Amino acid sequence: MVSLLDIGALQHFQGLFPFLLVLVLSYAIFSKTIFKDKPGVAALLSFILAILTITSGIAQKTINLMAPWFVLFLIFGILLIIAFMSFGVGEDSIKEVITGSKYGRQFFWWVLGIMIIIGFGSLFAVVNEEIDITKLHSGGLGNTTTVEGAEQAADADFWGAIFHPKILGMVVVMLVAYFTISQLTEPAK
Repeated sequence: MVSLLDIGALQHFQGLFPFLLVLVLSYAIFSKTIFKDKPGVAALLSFILAILTITSGIAQKTINLMAPWFVLFLIFGILLIIAFMSFGVGEDSIKEVITGSKYGRQFFWWVLGIMIIIGFGSLFAVVNEEIDITKLHSGGLGNTTTVEGAEQAADADFWGAIFHPKILGMVVVMLVAYFTISQLTEPAK
């Protein structure tokens, strides 16, 4: 039975999304930073990076795993802004918090930190799925999980990587270091 929510046909285009994402993002970054005067060089390097991405299975799977998390993060942020606005906070106040000199740096670093956690968590989950580090450590190779259990295992690996005590400890130490340095370098009032 066919339904409107059946996206099985889109699985044939799984390689196209990482290709286009890397092509567009790298071109935007290159053309706005390094190659401002040379858009052709920026386009060529972006195309080469996109081709390298589709030739790497780990890169494709990592992008396909982390893209929904970035979308959820973006949707959560938009809903949070809408919630603040519904309680009477003005657009100027929200813009000042996000881009202003008082809180803009902290906001940027928090967003960057969350994005890095999503990226590394996805990368570690994919690498663990591909190499199967647990079996490698115990002396055997090969993946014995079923197809249905593979998706659940990837989600469990992702959350397991993010909430691993060593990762959480590192995040706490980095946050303490960040706030300590930001307070020490702030001018006296």
